Amino acid sequence: MPNGKRAYLSADVFEGKQVPVRSRDFVDAQGKIKWPPKGTDGFVLDSSGNPITQSADLKAGQVIDRFGSNGGRFASPIDNGEKLPFNSRGLPYPEGYQVYHQYEIVKDINLENVKAGFSRLSDIDKMSLQAQLERFGKTLEDLANPQKGQIAKVFGQGGGVQIKFETSVEWYEKLGLLREVK
Repeated sequence: MPNGKRAYLSADVFEGKQVPVRSRDFVDAQGKIKWPPKGTDGFVLDSSGNPITQSADLKAGQVIDRFGSNGGRFASPIDNGEKLPFNSRGLPYPEGYQVYHQYEIVKDINLENVKAGFSRLSDIDKMSLQAQLERFGKTLEDLANPQKGQIAKVFGQGGGVQIKFETSVEWYEKLGLLREVK
C-alpha cells in the first residue's frame, strides 16, 4: 500500500480493481471477502440472531462519515466533532484504501422530507429509485427510517456505531437530505 501498510488482494473486484484486505483470514478459499452473514449487516446480534438496531433519528445539522464512495449504505455518526476510530468500524480493508467523506444532514430524515425530495427528482431518477426499491422490497417509508446500532466484532475490529441507510448515500444526496462537507 502507498502508506506502507501491508495488504492482500482478495478476489473481489470493485471499479475494475481487486480489493485489498488486511489479513488472509478475511477471505474464503476462493479469495472472496468473508462478509458477515446476510441479514445481519455487521450489527451486534441478539440471542435470536437478529440485529440490535434502533432508529438513527437523523436531524438537520448532524454530521456523519464513511470510508468509500457515496455508493455505499453505511456511515457512522460524528459526535461533538469526534470521528469514530477506523479500527472500530469492522472493515476488512487497510486504512487509507478508501477515501474518507463527511456528510451533513441538511434536512431531518423523515417521511415528509423523503417524499418531498422524491417529488423534486427528475422523472428518470424517480423511475430508477422506484425500481431499486421494488427490487429490494423497500419503500419510501423505509428510506425515511435509517437504523443504527453497535458494530459487531468482524475482521478483527468493531465496537463502534454504524448507521445503515436503505439505499446508497448518493440517493439521500439526490433527495436533498445529505450534502458532502469533507
